Amino acid sequence: MHKNSSSYKGKLILKIHSKIEKLFELIKFSIVGAINTAIDFAVFFVCYSILHLDSSFSQIFGYTAGMINSFLMNKRWTFEDRTKGKKVLIKAFKFGFTNVISLILSIGVIKLSKLYLSSSILIAKILATLCAQGVNYILYKFWVFTKAEADNESI
Repeated sequence: MHKNSSSYKGKLILKIHSKIEKLFELIKFSIVGAINTAIDFAVFFVCYSILHLDSSFSQIFGYTAGMINSFLMNKRWTFEDRTKGKKVLIKAFKFGFTNVISLILSIGVIKLSKLYLSSSILIAKILATLCAQGVNYILYKFWVFTKAEADNESI
């Protein structure tokens, strides 16, 4: 019975450790998201207010700057992906595709939210951001920065 008890404790500790790792990964993802948002807003502000570019171009530049930072930080820090070589280009494509999906989703959520939930653009933007970030996290974790591909590449 003592052997069974220590086996159970070992499995419990591994399970708790796994949950803590997932929580830290989500916290890292959230920190990266906050940094990306700051970069996006800063680049947008510089382009729009200082360089006097059109708001659409300013948005493209800001979003792109945040997305590039997001790829680099999420690859290296959040998901600890060490892939090198040609596979990085595949991951960058998957990452870009994921962001296009999220952008389209967020536009749809904003429109539907304003139409059916609230006329507040702030509420619509918050809902859209939450939906897009949920999709991003799932696709980054299980499609873009998969551990199996990174492990095979680094051998």
